[in-house]
Amino acid sequence: MIIETRRPGLGAALAAGSIAIVLNTLALKAADLISLPTGNGVLLRLITPWLAPLLRGSGVAGAWAAAGGPAAESPGFLTGFHLAVGILMAIAYWLAFEPRLPGRPVVKGLLYALAVWLLNAFAVLPATGEGIAGAAHLTVAGMIWFAAVHTLFFVALAVLYADFRATRHPRLPK
Repeated sequence: MIIETRRPGLGAALAAGSIAIVLNTLALKAADLISLPTGNGVLLRLITPWLAPLLRGSGVAGAWAAAGGPAAESPGFLTGFHLAVGILMAIAYWLAFEPRLPGRPVVKGLLYALAVWLLNAFAVLPATGEGIAGAAHLTVAGMIWFAAVHTLFFVALAVLYADFRATRHPRLPK
């Protein structure tokens, strides 16, 4: 008898999240190639005023600098932060959203994308001075590109997660 000691699906979430966030990152970099601002990086700008003092006070910031870690404003750090948030979103999908969202994987991805986009558009972006959906500083094209790339991440995550889970745990024929 085999006893599962961990909740199944973590590997699928990490694999799907890794692929989805790389797709998302590349699509955002494509906007940079045509000088289309998309509002990328606002979450880091939002949390930095609260998180930076804690990291300095705990010594983490000093250890990071001593180890040669990139500055928080550097492109390398921003990309690393973006990748880490994508993986965290994949873990959240696995633990909280996928089991509760209705429908097929594409529908689940669209619903997850909509929920996070609404949070970003009406809370995160306004809190950083970007206005609703980034309207204070983004063009309509930038807002549309961001929404499309954002949706790409969540739909790819949901579809890949379902595929990886089905591959690992195929359904038995009836």
